This record gives sequence, structure tokens and C-alpha cells, in this order.
Amino acid sequence: MKRLLTTILISFIVATSFAQSFTAGNIAVLRIGDSITALANTGNTLALDQFTTSGAYVNSVILPKSGTNAVILGATATSEGFSTLASNGSAITFLAYKTTAPYSAAINTSTSALVNRVVVSVNASGTVSFPSLTATSFSAGNPRCVVSNGTSYWGAGSNTGICWGNSTSNLDTIVSNSSTNIRAMNIFGGQLYYSTASGTTGIWRAGTGTPSNSGTTSSVYFATASGTSPSPYGFALNNDSNICYIADDRVIASGGGIQKWKRTAGVWSLLYTIGTGSGSTVGARAITVNWNTSPATIFAVTAEGSLNRVIRINDTSATVTPVTIATASTNTIFRGVSYTPGTSTLPVNFTSFNAIKQNTDALLTWSTASEINNNGFAIEKSLDGKTFNQIGFVKGAANSNKLLSYNFTDNDLSKGTSYYRLKQIDMDGNYTFSKTVTVVNEVAKKATRTLPNPFNNELNIHVTADAATTATVEVMDMLGKVHYSGIETLTAGDNKININTSNLTDGIYFVRMNINGELFTQKIIKK
Repeated sequence: MKRLLTTILISFIVATSFAQSFTAGNIAVLRIGDSITALANTGNTLALDQFTTSGAYVNSVILPKSGTNAVILGATATSEGFSTLASNGSAITFLAYKTTAPYSAAINTSTSALVNRVVVSVNASGTVSFPSLTATSFSAGNPRCVVSNGTSYWGAGSNTGICWGNSTSNLDTIVSNSSTNIRAMNIFGGQLYYSTASGTTGIWRAGTGTPSNSGTTSSVYFATASGTSPSPYGFALNNDSNICYIADDRVIASGGGIQKWKRTAGVWSLLYTIGTGSGSTVGARAITVNWNTSPATIFAVTAEGSLNRVIRINDTSATVTPVTIATASTNTIFRGVSYTPGTSTLPVNFTSFNAIKQNTDALLTWSTASEINNNGFAIEKSLDGKTFNQIGFVKGAANSNKLLSYNFTDNDLSKGTSYYRLKQIDMDGNYTFSKTVTVVNEVAKKATRTLPNPFNNELNIHVTADAATTATVEVMDMLGKVHYSGIETLTAGDNKININTSNLTDGIYFVRMNINGELFTQKIIKK
């Protein structure tokens, strides 16, 4: 409680001294440096610079680098300073070091116990707050990114993994350590994603939805194995999760720039890479996309070591020339870019869309964080995943900035797999699609077994399924603690699921599988 009261006091002081309001629809760029003091790895002044989308400077929210409210970042760590707009549009957030500048050494070498890593949140009125911090995570490493849904925060960096916290809990719960070297993170369609250039390079999914409990297993969403040593940083996914823009910081000649990836029949492929401006040879690191325009409007931060730029791209083709809308001055560097609080880059911001089999029906549920000129949702169904037909319509709220929930029941559930999507229709007739979800109306066979039993460092689960579907697999101990959790894709026929169990101590465990709502549990022994 004492820490919470201190945070509120700090927020008030910062807001009173430095607050500048934001205008929805503008761009906010996280700037390191004050243009006077030389940039250093011992810490620098931070500011959020506001620009219009055409590049006109509006104002800045400047954070102090000395005193009680000081927060700083190093200028030489190119992976620090990723700023994001909360998924509900309420505030811009980023991770920083809670100390004054200059620090006695390179700031990223400090321990988190001595120099807390803190969430910095700036709302539409320019009010600054520090809703969560950590004295353990990202110690002697870079705090790189944090994302929020408006109430919770997920942070990541060069070590530790994904850590969760909120206004009453420190950023200490390690949600997932499947990857510990994470670059950028964001929430799209109610799902938490991140990028990494370690291990399998590309975009990863952190469990299901926005997990806040420890033990979550992350999985590769798609690998970006294009060219030599791919280097993905910021990224953005559309509603249907079939288009993804990635900022890669390699030089253009090696594949860097703004990559456009597309998912077709479940397979992701690189369509093309857009450069970072006429004559520019560098890549990019931070990115934000407005999917509400046609074509999509991209803003990105380029990867020059000094005098780097914010560029705007209207994605009409692979040969489009980006426009520079802002350039960092001497003794400053741009890092993160996002839209300003109150901005919706989608006409409807979905926080979830799910479908489950309910007796002989399919129940579809979805929720939105915001809606702009939303007439409603046409519910579309397909039996092959390609040809969709409308089966119903649910009226929207027109305009809303609060969480709203909807549902629809398909009383004519077909045999096999049914595919569903939402066609969100604006008042003017324009529309966008949600992601696609499925319901399987055939139950996997109940012949499931685990081999070997006893097992050692690998657990092999054999499942026979009547039809293609998915299975949720968990391995837990006698006390109910989950040591592994993952979602596996099953094909019709025999399937083998391999789980690395080298981190488990000898003893009794249980495998629990959920296949189309039916639970299968088996006792297993490791020795």
C-alpha cells in the first residue's frame, strides 16, 4: 500500500510540472536525449514528442532525469524504449530505469534491486504515472518493452521472459520464459505476441489470450527466416491475423526495412519489403499501423545511429517511397512510435473472439474495447475455410470507448469443422473482417495414451482423432501445479505430441488433455 501511495504522489508531481495533452489521431514518438547533453549509456532525458500524421510538431511530454520522479534510458542500447498504445487506447506505456542520470556505469549493467525497472504510463491529458515496477526482473539487462490492456501490464527485455503486474502488484510474475531475449511485444485481437531474434527468429504467441499466471508456454506463430540473420523488432497484425508488418533493422541490402507478411491457408510468406526512404540504406525498428485506412498507413522509426527518422508509408505496393515526417536532432535519438491515446487504428478494436461447441449448437462470443461508426457485425460461416456466407447479424454500438460483449448462436452446426468470422460493417458501408475461429462437430477418439510410462526427459503423447482439431495439453504435479501448457494442432488420424520434460524432477504427474470440450487425464511417472 505504501508503494502505491508513493506512485500516486509521483504521478501528480510529474503531471503538474510537465503535462501536455495529446490529440487523438496524432503520432507520439519516444525520444531519448535533450539536444544539449551528449547521448550516453549512463542515462538520458526522456520525452514523448507529438506530431500530426503529416509531420507537424505539436508538443512534448518531458520526463525529468533527476529528482524523485526521474526515469531514464540508455542511448546506445537500440533495443530499449519501445513504446506502445494500450489495447484499449487509454495510455502510452514504456519501460524505463527508475533513477537519475548520469548513472555511475552503463545503466543496463545495474541490478533491478538497486535500480528498479518501472512501467511509465502517459494518458491522453499527458498525466504521467508509474503503475507497476520490479526489483527482480530484467536485472543487469535491458528493460525493452511493455504492453497494457488498460489494467494490467506485460513487460519483457533481454532476460527473464514475460513478466506481469498491475497497479497493486509488482511486475514480478514470470508468465512465460519460453523466450528470455525478447525485443518487442504487443496485443492484437486480444492475443499477446512478441518478437525475438534469438532461437527461432520471428513472431511468437504467448499462451492463449493475455495470460497473467506463471507457467505459460509460448509458441512460434511464424518464423521470419528471410535472408541472412533476420532481425525483427516492432510488428503489427491486422484483425484477421493474415497480414503482418515487421520492422527489421538490417540494412536494406540484407533484407531490412518494413516487411509485409501474409498468411494463406495457414502458411505465412513474405510478400515484399518496403525501404525506409529515397536513398536510405538502413532498416527500421519501431512500427505502428493504422488498419482503418485504405491502404494501411504505417509509421516507423528508422535504424540510423544518429539523426534517425520517423517515416510514413501508405502501402500501395512494394515500390512505394516512404515520406520522412520527423528527424531526430543532434544529441537525441528516436526509439518508440505509437498513435496517441484515444486513437483507434481499427474501426472496432476486438479484445476477444471465440467459438465453442455447446450441445448441438455453436456459441460465438466476442468483445470490443472501442467502436467507431460501427453499424454492426455480420456473422459469416464457411465449411471449407474459403467460401463464407452470412448466417446472422448483431447490431453494434455505433461509438463506444468501453468494453462491450456480444454473442450469437448458430443452431445449425454442421458435421466436421465450421469456420466463423465477423464482418464488421461501418455506418458508411465499409467493412473489415475479424480473425477466423473454428468449431469441430466431431469428437476425437477416446483412445489416447502416453509413452513411455515411466518416462524420462521426453514425454510422447499419441492421439488418434476422427477429424482435424486442436487439443489443449497440460502436465501437472500431484499438487495441481502446471509445469507445461500448450495448444497442439491435430490432424485426422494418428498424432504424436512431444514434450521436453528434462526440467521436471522425478515423481508422479498427470497429463490432462481437452479435445473439443472432452477431458482426458492419465497418471504418469518420471524416474
